[in-house]
Amino acid sequence: MKTKKALLCALLMCYGFYSQAQTITSARFRISDHSKGIRSIELVLDNTILVGINEEGRIDYTESVSGNVSDYHASPDLERNYGQEKTIIGNLPVRYYDNFDIHDPKGKLKSIGNIQFKYNNTFDIHEEFGSLKSVGDIQLSYYNTFDIHDPQGKVKSIGNVQIKYFNKFDGTDRFGSIKSIEGNTTAVSVLAARK
Repeated sequence: MKTKKALLCALLMCYGFYSQAQTITSARFRISDHSKGIRSIELVLDNTILVGINEEGRIDYTESVSGNVSDYHASPDLERNYGQEKTIIGNLPVRYYDNFDIHDPKGKLKSIGNIQFKYNNTFDIHEEFGSLKSVGDIQLSYYNTFDIHDPQGKVKSIGNVQIKYFNKFDGTDRFGSIKSIEGNTTAVSVLAARK
């Protein structure tokens, strides 16, 4: 009998840990000809929650994918008290980088549930400080000092999506404009923002 109770407790604990884990169902990144870095991100978490993140690395909006208002429980204090946990929807804790993260950009989104947001920090000497490095398992890279003919600081890849820009060989009038975006999937896509 003790074995059955222990097994039941272990299963309930595993379920509890599993139910806390989030996955990125899809991620849509927007970039621009006119600026470096990421303009905005839309993440769908567990096929249920849509989260919009702005270029400052803060949550702009959250909503239920189903459109069911009863599924939506956004905290009105989402942007206050960086570093403290806040609840958005589905009881997901949200954290921002704060004064205890001495090498990282303060005020930027650090995590939603178990999904981590990492930024280039003071140790990434060839990258622009504060540029997004990863969202969960999705890695980002940028054109840097080693890409001598390309526009510095522009997004080079997001996951398996490759972004190419008009470079010094293409003439000065189009330099830095997006030339191609290749590798979009339903899981990770990159779009050109209009401005």
